[in-house]
Amino acid sequence: MLKAKKKILITGGSGALGLNIQKLVKCDTPNSKELDITDFKKCEKAIKRYDPDIVIHCAAWTDVAGAEKNKKGCWDVNVKGTENMVKVADGRRFVYISTDYVFDGEKGNYKENDTPNPTNFYSLTKLMGEAVISQHDNTLIIRTAFKPDGPWKYPKAFVDQFLCSDFASERAPDIVKASLMINLKGVIHISGRKKSVYELAKRVSPNVGKMSIKDVSVKLPQYITLNSLLWRKISKQNRVKK
Repeated sequence: MLKAKKKILITGGSGALGLNIQKLVKCDTPNSKELDITDFKKCEKAIKRYDPDIVIHCAAWTDVAGAEKNKKGCWDVNVKGTENMVKVADGRRFVYISTDYVFDGEKGNYKENDTPNPTNFYSLTKLMGEAVISQHDNTLIIRTAFKPDGPWKYPKAFVDQFLCSDFASERAPDIVKASLMINLKGVIHISGRKKSVYELAKRVSPNVGKMSIKDVSVKLPQYITLNSLLWRKISKQNRVKK
């Protein structure tokens, strides 16, 4: 485990990414009862109690289909919750975990300066979270893509949606590295190679079935690969400051 001199607080510590970050670096991970990000006062109390140098904001509503049914709930977590946390962070380094879904999926291989165009409510809220973060200094937006480790949680997987996801345990090391690069700010893409969702699912569940994005009611982006050349260049040139 990396023992960074900087004090780190993670929101969403019980999620797939948060759990894997905890295996790599010493950090504080208040549970959702102590730190309900939709409750500004609880956010204030948590920051005062832990007094972190860095906040890695992993907490998010990630149920894409559920977001269409409960837009208020999704907005409260992904936009209001993000706004609460970056405000109480009050200038501390703040790392926001965003998503490849901010793009419309019409072409893929998206670079950091490409224009986002959300296709569903979940992706809209994540982009609005980015807008909130960009109004504050000392912040980093990491657009990334990952799935929880372990067997595929669904009986089928999309053969016609192409992304750059790997599993959370594979993505966490680079996210920790980027978070500890205190001079890295703005927007960065961190991702893997292009693959279909089905290809990814087969890695952990060989008998997973096939389906199309046309089989679901919510509109999903089709080609959402991220171009991570900038991150790979920065990663090679920089060593993490402990």
